[in-house]
Amino acid sequence: MTTPTRLEDLESAIEEVSTRLKDLKSIIEEVSTDQKDLKSTNEEVSTHLKDLKSAIIEVSTHQKDLKSAIEEVSTHLNESNPSLKMSTPTEEVSREKGQVSADRKSNIEQVCTHLKESNYDHWISTVTKLAEWLYRFCDQHFPSTTQQRISDIERQIDLCVEVLESVPQVPDVYKEKAERYLVNATQLNPFLLEAWDCLALCVAKKGDYKRAKNCYKFVLKMGGESARILRQIAHLELINARVPGNPAKHVDKCIKYAQRTLALDDKDGDILGCAYFTSFLLNGGWDHNNLQVAFGEYEKAMKIDAMKSSPYLQYDYSTVTRYLENYKESLIGFSDAAVKNPASDASHQVKVTVQLLDKLIELLQGKHKDKSKGKNKRKSKRKSTETSLSSLIQSLANIDLNPSYKRATVDLLTEGFNEQIEVVAAVRCLVKYEYKAPVYYMLCDSDENSFVLAVFGIQKEAIKQGDQVTLLDPICKFVDFEWEGKHYEFKSVRVNLLEQVLVNGNPLPPSSAMRDSIMQN
Repeated sequence: MTTPTRLEDLESAIEEVSTRLKDLKSIIEEVSTDQKDLKSTNEEVSTHLKDLKSAIIEVSTHQKDLKSAIEEVSTHLNESNPSLKMSTPTEEVSREKGQVSADRKSNIEQVCTHLKESNYDHWISTVTKLAEWLYRFCDQHFPSTTQQRISDIERQIDLCVEVLESVPQVPDVYKEKAERYLVNATQLNPFLLEAWDCLALCVAKKGDYKRAKNCYKFVLKMGGESARILRQIAHLELINARVPGNPAKHVDKCIKYAQRTLALDDKDGDILGCAYFTSFLLNGGWDHNNLQVAFGEYEKAMKIDAMKSSPYLQYDYSTVTRYLENYKESLIGFSDAAVKNPASDASHQVKVTVQLLDKLIELLQGKHKDKSKGKNKRKSKRKSTETSLSSLIQSLANIDLNPSYKRATVDLLTEGFNEQIEVVAAVRCLVKYEYKAPVYYMLCDSDENSFVLAVFGIQKEAIKQGDQVTLLDPICKFVDFEWEGKHYEFKSVRVNLLEQVLVNGNPLPPSSAMRDSIMQN
């Protein structure tokens, strides 16, 4: 009995050893896997260290260049502005004549040249240094009179502005290198919201608006509601609304984001105005409610000191006021925008508006000239045209009256909305000008009163010269102002909807509606 027992003990020991060997093998395999992971981690860390080393070297190089630039400009500033002291009589005489010393002017020119040749990192530090010097000048310069001190400081400010204006405009272009660094930053620290913000701005510059929007949404999700980020998303939706696809969807989203922006910052109304104005343009210009809302939001924004100086806001506001036929206000706004931003086409908009007004006045006055020439006994084409127009005007009385409307001539209209009133008139001509909306016509009513018809939401081919038109619920505008020595005075009637116009006694077909965007290119 002893031998079997020993055999059993031996088998048990063998099994235990075998189990331990398996456990040991498993541990060895696990250690081997950990070693591989550790090796991979070491390689990854090594790669990041190399990238970091490269970045440090690059930053160090920039710092050396920046230090060199600061020293160079500092030398220029010291040369152009020696130690401050009380003014001498000679200096006072020179100031009274409004002269700047040749040496100082020469040094300013050298600084300007240096800035033009420098990269953008350099001129930022240069201008900062210049601003610091100007503050020191203001704190330490005390001539004999207060008026002289003010005059001297103003002169130094003018010189600093001259230097500042020599700085080239920062190119607002996409940089692949910038995107690469920003992507690395978001990967190394996914919660660095500033990096996501900058990445959105970067990729938007290359037209990747969807990715930019996703970056901004991530910032909102992690950082909470932000008026600035919401405004950026609203702006991206506006851009998307101007490309083929589904513009209405993007405009609606823009309006929602703009409303959220206003809930956080009531001084950010221009984005909501821009959203409603874009909706008005994309829908063919028939919905004047959107135009009125846009006007109201822009008007609020124009009352904010920080925004009313923006040439972009003034430009959009002036465009809206022109659509509302507030021509004088529009011309003033475009002129101011042109001064603030000469690179825009605001000055061209002034020219276009004046040309339109001149043409309208010429046609209105031409009616009376034609009428006087028609009395002449000479046979001419002009007289024939006048006779034809007179016959057309006489036939207006034969057009049936809508029983629910009261007929009136244009001189009986009140300014604004004339409910349940109809005006019957003959079309003298189409007024041609640069843009496709509104469409302008020159009309003449049954009392031979000439007036301007501005049409929104209707294609210009729907109404032709010689047609008899009936205008229902017309909106009347009295234009009366002076601009650059010219006096503009006339009555304008506006219709916004297809249903407001009958041509030769018949309603216009749906195909005559303007469905395309009237946005200017």
